Amino acid sequence: MDYPKNTPGIGLVNGKFVDENPVAGTPGSLIPASWGNSVTQEILSVVQAAGLTPDEASNNQLLGALRGSNLFVTPPQFDTGKSVATSAFVQRALGNYAGSRGIAASEQLTVADVGRSIGIGGTTSYTVTLPDVNAVPAGAVISLHCRASSVVTVASNSGAQISPQGAMLNSITMTSGENATFVKESGVWTVYGTASLKYATLFAGVTGASGYQKYPSGNMDQWGYGVTDANGEMYVTFPVSFPNACVSVVANHVGGDIAMVILIVGSNTKQGCRLRVRNYTGQMAAGWSVNYIAKGY
Repeated sequence: MDYPKNTPGIGLVNGKFVDENPVAGTPGSLIPASWGNSVTQEILSVVQAAGLTPDEASNNQLLGALRGSNLFVTPPQFDTGKSVATSAFVQRALGNYAGSRGIAASEQLTVADVGRSIGIGGTTSYTVTLPDVNAVPAGAVISLHCRASSVVTVASNSGAQISPQGAMLNSITMTSGENATFVKESGVWTVYGTASLKYATLFAGVTGASGYQKYPSGNMDQWGYGVTDANGEMYVTFPVSFPNACVSVVANHVGGDIAMVILIVGSNTKQGCRLRVRNYTGQMAAGWSVNYIAKGY
């Protein structure tokens, strides 16, 4: 589309149309039929592409077409081209969720779930499988929020594709109240959110009758149990060695009567300690049970 510069005798001045000037004796520009038809057709093409029927009596159809919903098409979800972005595409690109839905039983998620916020519910344990990470573009996001009353497993589609806190795993677990955002980064599903914390080194721990729990501050709790030897003493080996020092040990006798548990002075190390048990008369015996909690960093 341009001015009819190549039409002989058109009378353009500086490349544009001018009016006739009787005083100066200069003629006005001519508007050839081909140019008028071209301009009209350019406008009609936009009006018709928007789904409107051209109306000779209407003077606002071009504006209506530009403001309508049929002229511009929302690009596909992962489009990276330079086509016009609709408001729907912009809202999605700004980080808003593309939609939401719920899950209450085992399900294979698909590429269509990328960008969604998905609530996990139900009363029994089941497995939610993520899309193959190789089938989605870099930066793809799936957000899960767990409201289930049982443990839910989130598994990869193939191999160790899930990476919470730097680990490479086939699956992670989620419990009620936890959230996890899975983002494709460097060819894996990187996990953000509270569900990833239990996989962090700073929160490492082991549950059971003997175990330990680490904290982000560097502090660490350990606990366990044992029985006394013939001397009424018990050597404690901690589940793991404290990185720096054991600073406190608290223990209690498990039985049917009064007994005192003493931490033998100087015996506590990073690896363990020695406890001594005496009953209220000062007697000692083998086989007395003792539970302990040790604190260190």
